[in-house]
Amino acid sequence: MVVDRTVPGVIYVVGLGPGSMDYLPLKAYRLLKAGMKVFFRTEKAAPPELLREITWQSFDHLYEEFSTFEEVYREIVNVLLRERQKGDLVYAVPGNPLVAEKTVELLLEQHEVPVEVVTAPGALELALTSLKIDPAKDPYKVLDALTVTAWDFSKSATNIIFQVYDRLIAGNLKILLMERYPDDYPVLVLRDLGLPGEKVEKVPLFELDRREFDHKVLVVVPKMREEIFSVEKLGEIMEVLRGEQGCPWDREQTHRSLLPYVLEEAYEVAEAIEEEDPEKLKEELGDLLLQVVFHAQIAREEGEFTFKEVVEGICEKLIRRHPHVFASVEVDDSEEVKINWEMIKQQEKGKKSVIEGVAKTLPALKKAQKVGEKAAKVGFDWEKAEEVFAKIEEELEELRASLKEGTSRQEEELGDLLFSVVNLARKLGLEAEEALNKTTSKFVKRFMKMEEMVKERGQNLQDLTLSELDELWNKAKNH
Repeated sequence: MVVDRTVPGVIYVVGLGPGSMDYLPLKAYRLLKAGMKVFFRTEKAAPPELLREITWQSFDHLYEEFSTFEEVYREIVNVLLRERQKGDLVYAVPGNPLVAEKTVELLLEQHEVPVEVVTAPGALELALTSLKIDPAKDPYKVLDALTVTAWDFSKSATNIIFQVYDRLIAGNLKILLMERYPDDYPVLVLRDLGLPGEKVEKVPLFELDRREFDHKVLVVVPKMREEIFSVEKLGEIMEVLRGEQGCPWDREQTHRSLLPYVLEEAYEVAEAIEEEDPEKLKEELGDLLLQVVFHAQIAREEGEFTFKEVVEGICEKLIRRHPHVFASVEVDDSEEVKINWEMIKQQEKGKKSVIEGVAKTLPALKKAQKVGEKAAKVGFDWEKAEEVFAKIEEELEELRASLKEGTSRQEEELGDLLFSVVNLARKLGLEAEEALNKTTSKFVKRFMKMEEMVKERGQNLQDLTLSELDELWNKAKNH
């Protein structure tokens, strides 16, 4: 094959397929035989007869010299870029160069470098063929065992997992899969695809890491046959409920009509947290999630936004507001994180006031504490908690005066007193809303105990004098 050398320094990336001459494309073979320098990412992936026909070098030694794959891949690219200065070269990689090949991805990012890619059947194509999966009809997902998380797996699709080349990686993969699938769920171990010894073995998930692994092994997790419940499925259910053949009540709802339910579900989540009841919390979080999906479906029908846009928005916001994690900003502690968070929020929304953005529908105590916190961030605050007591005394005296005068200022003065008490809670590092809620719950518990004691006596609360009620109250406090 005559290579066009009018453009010096071309990197020809060729795929080796499964490592058999039967799958090596003719164009790739001609390039490998053209007399250029040839580099294999790993000689293990090359057909043995090909290695005997040409002069070559491999990068296998780099896997011993560097501690991470990222370092290995970057060094391979650096070497190729240096060698390119001397003339055209061929870089051969396992399978299809455009599927799950990080070095090729890094090379293609060098836009000023001429790179020509010659594809070959990769492990993915061979796996789809072996499993008789039609990509146009059957959903599948390609994953890397070195970077996968439990939430990357899709139960409604076939998961094809690369880079499971030793038992340690297989063991870690098994643990992740067990977070989402039954321990005995059948998984497939595909070995030597496209080679004479090709083998597909079905094993229960808990036995996955008891097999032998090498670079020619893939793990496949078939899609679940039973109905899959996911966030997407929840959206589909809500769409049906809101449809013509759905539920009349669900179809009638609007953003405004659902407002009480959003608040109610949020409070029930808080109650489950307060009670430290995981099962109840799981259920209440589901009810709250339903409200999110319900509003997103209404918005979709009205052409306002979609659930996907809701998710995209919060993902972008989290990344934007955590520059110390996703960018180069450095912080010393969590307090500095909070300061940065508020600054970014104010820049995002172009707020003119530091206390803008406090939700008007928050419970009064929570709203008051939020406003106090925002004012304190710019220095408008007492230095010590002790100073707030004086303010409380002042507001208490003004309330007493309004009572004596019989003026219409009583509500205003009571509000001032409550606001000062909330500020005291803030200075003490307490949540006023939570403190009052706990006290109210304590009152309810004791009052119900009083009712129980009165019932045991065969009496009614209404029939008792105040002193008798006080006596019962003191007894209830001791229970």
